[in-house]
Amino acid sequence: MSQEKKSPLISVCIPAYNRPGYTRDLLETIAVQDFDDYEVIVCEDNSPLTKAVEAVVAEMQGRYPARSFRFIRNEKTLGYDGNFRGLLSHARGEYCVYMGDDDLLCPGALRRIASVIERNPGVGVIIRSWAKADRDSKEVLEEFRYFDGDRYFEPGRSTVATLYRRSVQIAGYTINRRYAEQFATNQFDGTLLYQLYLTGMVTYAHGGYYIADRIAIMRKDANQKPTHFFGNAEAEKGRFRPGELSTDISVNFIEGMIRIAGYLADHYRDPKLRMDLIRDIDNYSFPLFSVQRDKPVAVFVKYFFSLRALGLGGTVYFYLYFLVLLLMGRRYANYMIVFIKKVLGKTPAIGRLDQGKLVATPKQ
Repeated sequence: MSQEKKSPLISVCIPAYNRPGYTRDLLETIAVQDFDDYEVIVCEDNSPLTKAVEAVVAEMQGRYPARSFRFIRNEKTLGYDGNFRGLLSHARGEYCVYMGDDDLLCPGALRRIASVIERNPGVGVIIRSWAKADRDSKEVLEEFRYFDGDRYFEPGRSTVATLYRRSVQIAGYTINRRYAEQFATNQFDGTLLYQLYLTGMVTYAHGGYYIADRIAIMRKDANQKPTHFFGNAEAEKGRFRPGELSTDISVNFIEGMIRIAGYLADHYRDPKLRMDLIRDIDNYSFPLFSVQRDKPVAVFVKYFFSLRALGLGGTVYFYLYFLVLLLMGRRYANYMIVFIKKVLGKTPAIGRLDQGKLVATPKQ
């Protein structure tokens, strides 16, 4: 009788669309990891370049035969949220580590994540430090380090409030697959924020963890020019448009964040949870304003009032960021934010942010 192959500890899940070249770069950084207990799944969302992406996956399997690469094609374009959710059902690993198809995984990242899983069995969600880099040169432009050291977060409202907004970027985002599958739903398809919903549902009951080491790199256009394909799926039409980032698109995105926050508060019958989530969005709303500061002043001011109409504006920082960007412009305001983070060595802690429990990590 043949013995069934043991399921891996980690499934690296890549929701892909139309980027074979960037996907090859990503898979290269995964294949050379100094860790073996993982599989890689690339799920292509029926883009025009699906066959090219499939060829890249086959090429990588040929170059790294000891690794497990799987390619899956959606028969119709599901959109970001549907593709994200579908990867959970295809995965075999105990935990799923998500990577955007144009991201890069840092050396030693999977070993580092695995060590956290082994020392914290059953933890719900793991977030991490990451960096933003120039799309072409790969030069690091900005670091995102939320705490000075690893942190463990107990289950409950304060953990959801801390990890919710910090789960927006998926590069290196890690979740317990079994927990996530219990909460599967399509009601937030078209928000581009399915992982925020999962973070809220899972960490309220199972807690979370923060890795202080840089785990992943997200490649971005240096001047924040949008290069996304969101808006091709039926669920995303009317809310997003490929390659565009108008103020109405940003408003739709933020509306999704607030809608999911309300759902989580209702589900757990915890009205204060919604207040805490929105307060944290307010306290760290600089990026929400920055992405639209290239617009004319009148459009930018109108955008400010649109965010107010959504229910934001409950803290002084919301107004401070708006005024700084209005007066200084995006370039110099961004420089200031990056400088502050470099001096502190991390993102400043604002408001009643749960700091979690500092964890002493073994030397790697």
